[in-house]
Amino acid sequence: MLIDNKKIVSRLVWLSIFLPVVLFAWGFYQVQFAGDILYYGAEPGKAIVHQMGQWALGFLIAVIAVTPFRSMSVVNLVPVRRRLGLAVFIYSLLHLMAYLVLILGLEFTELGADIQKRPYILIGFAAFLLLLPLAVTSTKNWQRRLRQNWKRLHKLVYVIAVLVLMHLWWQVKAGFALALISSAIVFLIISIRIKPYILARFKTSSNL
Repeated sequence: MLIDNKKIVSRLVWLSIFLPVVLFAWGFYQVQFAGDILYYGAEPGKAIVHQMGQWALGFLIAVIAVTPFRSMSVVNLVPVRRRLGLAVFIYSLLHLMAYLVLILGLEFTELGADIQKRPYILIGFAAFLLLLPLAVTSTKNWQRRLRQNWKRLHKLVYVIAVLVLMHLWWQVKAGFALALISSAIVFLIISIRIKPYILARFKTSSNL
C-alpha cells in the first residue's frame, strides 16, 4: 500500500535526516561524558568521517531511487526528493569538514601529501564539487529559470553516484559488503533509467 500522505512522508523524511545528528550527539556524549573513549574505536576521527560519508551515500541512493522504484515503494518520496538531495549535500559537506578537522587537523600544508597517499580523496572532492550546483539550483525558482536545462543539470547526480562508488571502492581494504550492495543498487537504478533511451535508439536504428 502506497503511503501518499504528505505530512506522514514529510515527518518520516525529517526523522531520517536528523537521525544521524542524534546518533553523533549520542556518540559525543558517550566519549566526552560517559567515559566510553573507545565508542568510535581506536581511530575515532576516521570512524566519524566514514560514517558521515556512509550517510551521504545512503541519501544519494535514496534520491536516485525515487523515480525508478516509485511504483514498487510503499512511500511516495517524490514530493520530498529535493529535501533528500539537500541531505546528500549537507552530509557530504560534513564528511569533508570532518576529514579536514579530524584527520588533517586543518593542516592544509599536509593536504598534498595526503592526496598522494590517498588519491581517492580527489575523486570524492570532484563528486562534492559537482554537488554544489545541484544544491544551489535545488529551489523551485531555479527550476523555473533553467526550465529544461534544470533536468539536464540534475542528471549529474548519476555521475556523482559513480564517482562516490569509485571513492568508496578505492579505499576499501576489508569488508566489501557496503561497496558491493551500494554498487549493485546504483547500477540497477542507472540501468533502469537508461533502458528507455537504449530501446528508443534501437527502435530508431531498426527502422532505418
